[in-house]
Amino acid sequence: MSGLTRRSVLLAVPAAAAALAAPSVMTRATAAVAHQSPIDIHRGSAVFSPGLPALHVHYPRSIDLEIRYESKDGGQPGGCETRTAEETVLAEIPKGAAWVTLGGVRYDLANFHFHTRSEHRFDGHQYPLEQHFVHLGPNGERLVIGLFITTGGHGGTLQDQALATVPDECGEDIALHGANLAGALPTDLSTYRYDGSLTTTPFSEPVSWLVLSHIREIKSSSLAHFQTRFPNGDSRALQPLNGRTVRYRPQH
Repeated sequence: MSGLTRRSVLLAVPAAAAALAAPSVMTRATAAVAHQSPIDIHRGSAVFSPGLPALHVHYPRSIDLEIRYESKDGGQPGGCETRTAEETVLAEIPKGAAWVTLGGVRYDLANFHFHTRSEHRFDGHQYPLEQHFVHLGPNGERLVIGLFITTGGHGGTLQDQALATVPDECGEDIALHGANLAGALPTDLSTYRYDGSLTTTPFSEPVSWLVLSHIREIKSSSLAHFQTRFPNGDSRALQPLNGRTVRYRPQH
């Protein structure tokens, strides 16, 4: 199945629109007229689409990871002199260790990282944190699962474990032993799906976005520890919908 046809099936993107959204490197100057992310998801106007392919998650219950501070100086990786809004905390996933399948296609998990405050919104509401699980398809297609995070939990989640061990900017990576990656996502895999982009430079399109309707709760101390590293936040501003359709696929 071709990349365009696959995306049409997964997100119910019309073939003509999918063709227009062929991979390209976007700049800030052109982002305003493109299919960029993040967006404000209006749940009441999302198209109910139970016929879209189900999301199947294959994450391990125990995996050793390393958490690193992703520095970017002037938009370039590795710089420590200037703090930018595109920096984050990231865990790379060993190749082939975790994946999802959608419509019979495997997408390998490349990394997960966090943004504060949330980049996407539900009906205008912005959450304290958003976690992105970045996957790559067989031909380099990008599929990202977004998870909203708020406080109120009692700890014990992968998110608590990762956020409580956030390294300093340009500090040493921190080992995360026996991380329960399988428990990182909720059992309710209902998603809002749309065609978008990366939320950091170079804002590349296309990206298949699946934003989970379930919201994860963590300890307030875990959130506070992460936010001390990003007092001014590290999230991109909302982007215009520009005629795109958001579809809701229930999966309880």
